[in-house]
Amino acid sequence: MLLAGLLCAALARGDTDGPSPRIVVVVGRASIVKEISRDTLRDVYLRRQRVWSDGTRAIPINLPVGNPVRERFSTLVLGRSTQELVSYWSARYFEGITPPAVVSSPAAIRAYLNAEPGAVAYLPATEVDETCRFLLSLE
Repeated sequence: MLLAGLLCAALARGDTDGPSPRIVVVVGRASIVKEISRDTLRDVYLRRQRVWSDGTRAIPINLPVGNPVRERFSTLVLGRSTQELVSYWSARYFEGITPPAVVSSPAAIRAYLNAEPGAVAYLPATEVDETCRFLLSLE
């Protein structure tokens, strides 16, 4: 009974060790961004929107290629796998548009978010702490 209760609590929080942890979109505490739609998030990550409403440069942050959270984010938000995005970014390169920055770990993402107010990122829900501000849950 106790085990079942703990499992239900973990599932409600989204922090399971299963293959698909809940992904959340976050910014640093100093960010001017208070909310974001999935469409705006897609535009920011595909570099179609490069500034926030106040003129601050929008800086999307990715986890490394091959990271399962990045793969799932790409599928859920961008509608393509990271492999499918290679040709997209190759075409943007000739337009002078670079892909989002890649940061090595959730801890590095949290540090980046707090150093750069224009940055936005995604993390497994279990990696969010008090240094981040939650914007959106991706299911």
